[in-house]
Amino acid sequence: MSVCAVSTKSDKVQQFLALMEEPEVQSVLKLFIDNAIATSELKMLKRLADIEKALGLNGFSNFKEDHEMTIPEQIALLAERVDSITEPMTVPVCNLELSEACAVRTTLEHKAMGLVEHLKDNVAPRNGEIFLNSREIIHFLKYEITEEYRMKDIQNPRQVKKDVIEKAAKLFPNCISLNKKKQGNRGVRIIYRPYGSIHMVTK
Repeated sequence: MSVCAVSTKSDKVQQFLALMEEPEVQSVLKLFIDNAIATSELKMLKRLADIEKALGLNGFSNFKEDHEMTIPEQIALLAERVDSITEPMTVPVCNLELSEACAVRTTLEHKAMGLVEHLKDNVAPRNGEIFLNSREIIHFLKYEITEEYRMKDIQNPRQVKKDVIEKAAKLFPNCISLNKKKQGNRGVRIIYRPYGSIHMVTK
């Protein structure tokens, strides 16, 4: 390449740079760039507007009541929901009624329900607790529960008692607990506590 050709290209570059400094040329160039951005298939302006709206950075915009929630608004709403969950709740008296969807269905569940109702309504507190010991539970299941659910000609009443009290503890875990005596024959007691959450049958 000749020195003359190199010089000519250099001169043209210098002329172009000088031309770019002219206000009229800058105005035309700005219009060209703005038009290119506005008509671009990439839809840059719309995408930027959507990003600003999602981030909550377009405070100058007038939101409609049904506008899509921004990220800051979503965070604020989530914080309100968390606060409402962690607020102290009033604990109701233990409710032994089972919902229709969780209605007692088996004979064992009938016996467990009857035993818990007996504890709730008929057993007086002793030493600060409402409970029945092993002998008292068997006596109730033999003679006091509704006749159709009484133990009759049972070879192993202790196993029946065990099944009933375990089912009662499962149906009403916050009202009923089982406790083994620390002395004597170490029989298992069933203890009723009148305060707790409303319970449903646990399958």
